[in-house]
Amino acid sequence: MDWGSFPLRGMFFDENENLSELKGVFMVKIKCIVSDICEENGYVVWKDGAKECVLIDPGFSAGRFLDFMASEDLTNVAAIFCTHGHADHIGGINALRERFPEAKIVIGKKDADKLTDSKKNLARHFGINIVFPPADLKLSEAQTELEFAGVKFTAFQTPGHSAGHVVYLLKVDEGQIPVVFAGDLIFYGSVGRTDFFDGNPKALVESIQNVIFSLSDETELFTGHGPATTVGVERRTNPYVREG
Repeated sequence: MDWGSFPLRGMFFDENENLSELKGVFMVKIKCIVSDICEENGYVVWKDGAKECVLIDPGFSAGRFLDFMASEDLTNVAAIFCTHGHADHIGGINALRERFPEAKIVIGKKDADKLTDSKKNLARHFGINIVFPPADLKLSEAQTELEFAGVKFTAFQTPGHSAGHVVYLLKVDEGQIPVVFAGDLIFYGSVGRTDFFDGNPKALVESIQNVIFSLSDETELFTGHGPATTVGVERRTNPYVREG
C-alpha cells in the first residue's frame, strides 16, 4: 500500500542512484535512499568534504542511511528533518537517534504530536505500536530559516497532506538550481493523499499554488515517493494542480 500518494507515473528512484550531480548542485551533495515500506524516499544532505549531514524523512530502512554514511565517511548527523509525521517518513528515527543522540529532530508544530502517538503517525496501519522522541524544534512560522551541518534551508508550512506538513528549500548559490524536499505534498504527476484524519484537499492545493508554484520552473522537487520532478513540469502537466 502506497499511502503517501495517488498512483504515480514513472519509475521509483534507484536507491543506488547518486543525486549529487543534479543540475548545478555542486557544493552540497544529496543522496536519495528508498525504504522498503511504501517505497518512501529519504535523503542525506551534506557539504562536500564535511563529516556531518542532515537527514530528511528517514523511513524504516535506517540501516541503509547508516551504511551510506559510513561509505562517505560521514560521522555525525546534525539534524533529522521531517516533512510530516507519518510513520513511513519517520520510521528510522529511533535507530538513528540511538546512534546520534545529539541530532535535532525538526518537524512542523502541528505534526509534532505524531512523533509520540502511534495512532496519529499511522504506525498502527502496519499493526505496530511505535513512537519516537519528541521534537527538538517545532516549526510554527510560515517560513523559517534553518542551518545545520553548514547547509542552509528555508522551511515552508504546506498543510494539506497533514496539518503540519512542511517542505524544505535547499538554499543554493546564485546561478545554481534550487532544490525542494517536498515530502508528500506533490509528486511527479500527482499529489499527496488528503483522506487521513487531518488531511485537507483545499489546503493542499493552496499550499502547492502558494509555495511550490511561487518558485522558478527549474526548481527540482525531490519527492517523498517516486521520481524527482520540477516545478515547471508540474505547473504545466500535473492534472490535479496544473495552471492554465
